[in-house]
Amino acid sequence: MVEHHHNVKKYAVSTALLTSLAFTPVLSGSVLAHGGPDAGTSQNKASVNVQVDKQKQAGPNVGLITTGDRGEEVKEVQAALNDHGHDLSTDGIFGAKTGGAVTDFQENNALQVDGIVGPETKEALFSATNDSDNVTIQEAPETKTDAETVSSDAQNEIISIAQSLVGTPYEYGGESPQTGFDSSGFINYVFAQAGIDLDRTHADMWANNGTHVDNPSPGDVVFFENTYQDGPSHSGIYIGDNQMIHAGTEETGVEVTTMTYDYWQSRYIGAKSFD
Repeated sequence: MVEHHHNVKKYAVSTALLTSLAFTPVLSGSVLAHGGPDAGTSQNKASVNVQVDKQKQAGPNVGLITTGDRGEEVKEVQAALNDHGHDLSTDGIFGAKTGGAVTDFQENNALQVDGIVGPETKEALFSATNDSDNVTIQEAPETKTDAETVSSDAQNEIISIAQSLVGTPYEYGGESPQTGFDSSGFINYVFAQAGIDLDRTHADMWANNGTHVDNPSPGDVVFFENTYQDGPSHSGIYIGDNQMIHAGTEETGVEVTTMTYDYWQSRYIGAKSFD
């Protein structure tokens, strides 16, 4: 009877031991799965490192911006170039047109001309756009007050004719809506329709025609120098609010543009009245 109880006790102990051994890997695995007391710290550190890396990658000054790049940084560059007188589509694609605008900006700002937006080009581009205190530019003419600005019938007619031609293609040497216009051909055509004959080139109009005015009124002509050659080389018809109508480029044709762009501000030389 005693022997029987003794065997039962051995069996119970053996069963308990086997049960303990059977569950030991599971418990160990559970502990390992939770990583122990330091696992949370390690995981948190890894998470922080990932977040820091992502923030570094998203920073505005990481790497170079060049042909073939796409994204928000390219859009920002395109918008800044537009503030300097270019007319880019802010589509976030760094193509040939954007590259040409970058090269033009670099040439005009004494930077290394490589068509790549690196740190120096980026600093010059955005500081010139956003920090007016650090940029010295000639102020564009201000619109006269209502008392000072009383446009004649001829000036109103000139503006009306010019507005009707917006969208006409640009054509070097062009002088009519049928052939397209270059910049001085556009001015000549508009004033000829109003019965006013002008010299053909910007330089000759600036030197020989009309009267110089301190501040332009709508219908006057505003002049710019050193655009594609030295001296007076571009002009547009002023329509008020620092805007003008001009024959711009093959890409824009005849368009309305603002004279507050840095490109025009830095090249503005004055205005003349031809009525």
